[in-house]
Parts: sequence; structure tokens; C-alpha cells
Amino acid sequence: MFWQEDIKEEHFTLPDDVQDAVFNIHSKVLPIDHAYLLSQALLNELPWLAEVNAGIHDISVADGNGWEQDHESGFYYPSKRSKLSIRIPKEKLDDIQSLVGKTLNLDEYQIKIVKSLEPKLMSDMQIVFAKYVACVENDSEEAFLQTSFDQLQALGIQPKKMMAGLERKIHTPEGVIHTRSLMVADLRKSESVKLQEQGIGEHRLLGCGLFVPQKGIESVDAV
Repeated sequence: MFWQEDIKEEHFTLPDDVQDAVFNIHSKVLPIDHAYLLSQALLNELPWLAEVNAGIHDISVADGNGWEQDHESGFYYPSKRSKLSIRIPKEKLDDIQSLVGKTLNLDEYQIKIVKSLEPKLMSDMQIVFAKYVACVENDSEEAFLQTSFDQLQALGIQPKKMMAGLERKIHTPEGVIHTRSLMVADLRKSESVKLQEQGIGEHRLLGCGLFVPQKGIESVDAV
């Protein structure tokens, strides 16, 4: 755990340079470890995602409680509330509408893109959470937090509070990507937005380093 004193809030105007394109989807079942399959399916439809620092959210994160999860079998069962969310520059919002009506093939699994919803701006909330941040296998929590601290400082962000959470693995044909979840709290509004826009670490198209707002400081292991 990394903890410093609270900060005073400042006036801030929320920018719209980077937004989350959000879509209603229909899918009967998906593997929990679907990040690689989803990224490849989307890159087949939208090759430019690899060129604009885009990020593809883990579908379960984007939808919150809209999933039933069976960790023993390794599958998700999407609900009608499930969403696909892709973080892109504002100028690509029109281009990404071509997904509507398409069916993404994730090997034997499918995701039907049903409808485009209103895109979401980044949040100015002072607490943000990333379910996946790429890390070194077997790194200690302290080493992970130090690396994260250094990456945040490289963005001009001075983190006051950070908490590391669950370790997870993302499987790809090139090997296993090791990740940990990370909460960053007491950010200035401008820092919060910058962190959401830029992210930290590698593998944004696999959902890594993508931060979403949190309402409060809770147990990271529960998310």
C-alpha cells in the first residue's frame, strides 16, 4: 500500500479528446479469458485500433454486474446489460460505428454488435481502478507499486494513494501476460483524466492499463 496526505481540489473543465465508444451486444457465452480473442476480432474489423493508442475494455468491467461468472468452467454468460466498450480518440467515433450489425467471431464464440450507445467522456473522479496492469511475473506488491509509481510520474501524475489487487493472467499465442489490478486515489481531476486517456504499461488492446472511475476506496480484491 502507498499512502500520502489528501489534496485540495481545483477547478477543472472535462475534456472530450478521448472517449469510450459503447455498444449493446448479444452473446450466449464467452470465455472469461477472452481479451486476446476479442482484440483480434476487433482488429480484423478495425485495423486502425492498433495505430491510435486505443484500448479495449474487458467486457465484464464495462458492464459491472451484468454477468454471471462460472470461474470453475472458465466462462461468462452475458446478460442483456452487457456492453462492449472501446477507448478511442474523439475523431474516430464516427469510424467505429461500422461495428453496428457486425458479428465478431472469437473462435467458436460470437458477439453480435446490436446498437451503438452514447459515448462516454473520461471521468474527473479522484479514484480510478484498472482491473489489469501488465507486470513482471512473481514481482512483489512493493515492486509492482514502485513500477506503477514511476509510470505515473512519467505522465506528470503525482500519485497520493495506490493499492495493488488481484493477480490475473491473460493467455495469448505469444505467451502468458501477467497482470495485477491497481487502484489510484486522491488524484487531481486533471491527473485522473490524463491517466484514463493515456493508461500505463503495455497491452491496451488486451484491456491492460485502462482505468475506470471508482466511487470509493474499497477492497481492490473484491473487484
